[in-house]
Amino acid sequence: MSFEELLDRAKDNDSEAILELFEMYRPLLVTYSMLDERFDPDTWQQQCQQFLVAIKRFDKKRIDTEK
Repeated sequence: MSFEELLDRAKDNDSEAILELFEMYRPLLVTYSMLDERFDPDTWQQQCQQFLVAIKRFDKKRIDTEK
């Protein structure tokens, strides 16, 4: 399945697609949840919440797919 298909399914509340996207971006979310070289659970929670919001708000019309 392509990334676009996965994103479309996630935007339609497909929990498997959301989980797959989350697993793809987990390392990045963990990296940005570090404060003073320590994992911060509050920041982690905010990162995860914002990730879900970003999935819903993502507008693929804004991406230039022609290259």
